[in-house]
Amino acid sequence: MLNESNLLKEALCYENGHRRRTQHILKVYALAKLLGEQAGLSEDDRGILQAAAILHDIAIRYCKEHYNGDACQANQRQEAPHLVRHFLCEADYPREWEQSVIELVQEHHIYEGPRSPLLQLLIEADLLVNCYESNPEEDALRKIEAVFQTNLGKMLFELYRQANG
Repeated sequence: MLNESNLLKEALCYENGHRRRTQHILKVYALAKLLGEQAGLSEDDRGILQAAAILHDIAIRYCKEHYNGDACQANQRQEAPHLVRHFLCEADYPREWEQSVIELVQEHHIYEGPRSPLLQLLIEADLLVNCYESNPEEDALRKIEAVFQTNLGKMLFELYRQANG
């Protein structure tokens, strides 16, 4: 499976033991992997999705260090491409995957408008993990629920709501 374990190791090392970001990477990666496998994605699409899940928030640390603590979405979108390219190159990912992974990383917080199947799966994985990590209020949950499109994503979100609502 390519050098996915190397990519994951490098991303975790980059986070330098930061508890929340390290755990977040692992959880989003696991859910994206599950969602992608259950959706019947091709091996290449699963690889792209899983790489994007590993790297989806990779720009946060860089932005906090280089923008006086400001890791806003605009800064992350600006810095993500060079970081994603670096990590994918280090893990020997196919160069033709770079742009797809970069786009997924840059767009995973855009919830309006049409989305590719891979972006939809990444968004659903990230939103599910964010719910478990932050336990949003009912108004926010209604907005989050509207983003889900896949059957498995909807089911997992409903399980969260039943257990935590």
